[in-house]
Amino acid sequence: MLLRFLACLALTASAFGAIEVVKLPGTEDLHEPFSIAFDAKGDAYGVEFQPANRIFHLHDGKIEYISGVKWNSTAKSAKVPAPAKLLDLAPAVYNGMHDISIAPDGSIYASDSFQHRIIRLDPKTHATTVFAGTGKSGYAGDGGPADQAQFNIPMCGVIDPSGKFMIIADIGNNRVRRIDLATKTITTIAGNGKKGLPKDGDDALNTSMGDARAACTAKDGTVYVLLRGGNALAAVKVGKVTVVVNKAGKAGPATDGSAAEATMRGPKYVTMDAKGNVLILDTENHCLRLFDPIKQTIRTIAGNGKKGSAVGADWASTQLNRPHGARIGPDGRLYVTDTENNRILIGPAP
Repeated sequence: MLLRFLACLALTASAFGAIEVVKLPGTEDLHEPFSIAFDAKGDAYGVEFQPANRIFHLHDGKIEYISGVKWNSTAKSAKVPAPAKLLDLAPAVYNGMHDISIAPDGSIYASDSFQHRIIRLDPKTHATTVFAGTGKSGYAGDGGPADQAQFNIPMCGVIDPSGKFMIIADIGNNRVRRIDLATKTITTIAGNGKKGLPKDGDDALNTSMGDARAACTAKDGTVYVLLRGGNALAAVKVGKVTVVVNKAGKAGPATDGSAAEATMRGPKYVTMDAKGNVLILDTENHCLRLFDPIKQTIRTIAGNGKKGSAVGADWASTQLNRPHGARIGPDGRLYVTDTENNRILIGPAP
């Protein structure tokens, strides 16, 4: 299904190894796609950031907006009330969509970040309910039901490889939290609420986890946490923390080599590939990078570090503009949400 969709919408060379551009048919365009995820059937779902604030579905050669208010892209405006009033409205009105994830049972979860909650879409009816968060900013609820907990701008909520837990980067609280999908109980697994970088060997619950922007889980249980303000990647394993990329926490260009000595600039998202590597959206460097946990090295795999829109014959010659998301698709290829170019790019996985 998804492959037929891609065949219809590929705008560049059709060779499997080439970079393809996914855009909407007709006159309407994607607007600031932030994240994309796949269900068991191979269909793709994604979220758009402001002002569109929509969830879309790619299925059987068609794209459909399945949740969120209608947005007039021609007029560059949205029929969305002021943010202060959003909490009084139905859950289908979103504000600041950042991430999307799909559980083994097909449930679709999206981070409605500026309303401080995670919402769930029924995979068949697309009916929307609040899964976690009261909609009021704060830090509360550990040990209790997720829908009674408080967040402070939950940026991402990703299902772990076991399919049993959701890992949430609660950026305003400088913490990483976890929800048991069976019991819907929430706990904090990293961060003491303070800004700053953790120190290697620190206890995960008693260390700084400043600007925890995104998180994902490896098959061995390691939780990787991307610290936006610290321009770093931290690994949480067996209750201890290690900074594995950019130990100094300094902003800088995307250079390859030792991960510990590497710099990033405003990284925004992190995900795993099929080989156990960590893919990092180095957003303000306009590129995607790969951290190898075994070799402890990092290298750029998409984008050349310069903002632009050129689509080349491969990832190295393709330019990005503030990308915010990536996934390895069921077809084994790499999908990148090239946010400010308003497009999704597909090409060979590293």
